[in-house]
Amino acid sequence: KYMSAVKVSVFFGGLPTKNDEDVLKKNCPHIVFGTPGRILALAKSKVLNLRYVKHFVIDECDKVLESLDMRRDVQEIFKMTPHEKQVLMFSATLSKDIRPVCKKFMQQPMEIYIDNETKLTLHV
Repeated sequence: KYMSAVKVSVFFGGLPTKNDEDVLKKNCPHIVFGTPGRILALAKSKVLNLRYVKHFVIDECDKVLESLDMRRDVQEIFKMTPHEKQVLMFSATLSKDIRPVCKKFMQQPMEIYIDNETKLTLHV
């Protein structure tokens, strides 16, 4: 409504990648959401260009980074993006075990806790 010129696309597995490739070629989105596996597949096939990423966001970072397969995908995607970018991670249930893993993706992270350390954590 307020940003009608901004194009957004969502990519996830279970559908043919050809559909996603067509969307990327025709729409050229400014903002891309997706599962790590599908984003990695599109980037590896050179259909999704990650050279101009300014913000790298992981929602439910505890769940995404606990899974070794997804963590590997995220690491590969991360390496394809520019060094200079803002990294944001969000979780409602961030355990003390996964915090060091999250911090490896960030430079000078700032943690924000709502209520207490286990309720909501935002890494900026």
